[in-house]
Amino acid sequence: MRGEVLKSDGPDGAGLILGEDGMRYQFSQVQVRNGAVLQPGRTVDFVGMGEEARDIYALGAAAAPAQPAPAQPAYAGAAPMMPTASYAAAVPLKGDGLWTYFTRALTKNYFQFNGRARRSEYWGYTLFVILTFIVALVVDGILSVAFYGTTEYGDPQFIPILTILFGLYQIIPSIAITVRRLHDQDLSGWLYLISFVPYVGGLILLVFMILDSKPAPNKHGPSPKYMGVTTADTFA
Repeated sequence: MRGEVLKSDGPDGAGLILGEDGMRYQFSQVQVRNGAVLQPGRTVDFVGMGEEARDIYALGAAAAPAQPAPAQPAYAGAAPMMPTASYAAAVPLKGDGLWTYFTRALTKNYFQFNGRARRSEYWGYTLFVILTFIVALVVDGILSVAFYGTTEYGDPQFIPILTILFGLYQIIPSIAITVRRLHDQDLSGWLYLISFVPYVGGLILLVFMILDSKPAPNKHGPSPKYMGVTTADTFA
């Protein structure tokens, strides 16, 4: 999302960005990529997470100084020297932690279908969803025996109330984080529907969830994992 810096991050409080959606987003300097220092009036590209701006990239930076032309051969008839390609490697950013990704998906990002999600964000959420289901099943088993006892045949009663409630609660954030993971591959979120294809649909979707983030920005925003660019076809 594009936006304009209204206030810089400083001792007097967090910075503010006015997004193109008309909302104001707070930011801290640690979320600004490439070492840029944001001043009021600067145009930026960022990912909106609730009321917070993350993965902020300053736009409109000054152009790099012109490079001198390659030296020409000193003797007549020699072939001109070819320019040498230079490359800039993508730099991975440190993640926010698997537990943070899980709790954020269930709270701030509950209905967040826009933007991109890195691989660790998806799998951190998935890991703790599985663990929560296991805990819910165990607690349901204990409560069922405590309150409902056993059947007439001596078998313990099992009423999975907590398991069902958590299963219903996590449906929307599970879809949302999968859609953002597809966006990270520069794919349409509607591809999520392939999971309903019998036998192969879920496997195809699983492959997309395993693939690494695309380093380059796309129509869904900058990469949540990488800053900088991939190997460039530019000349110095």
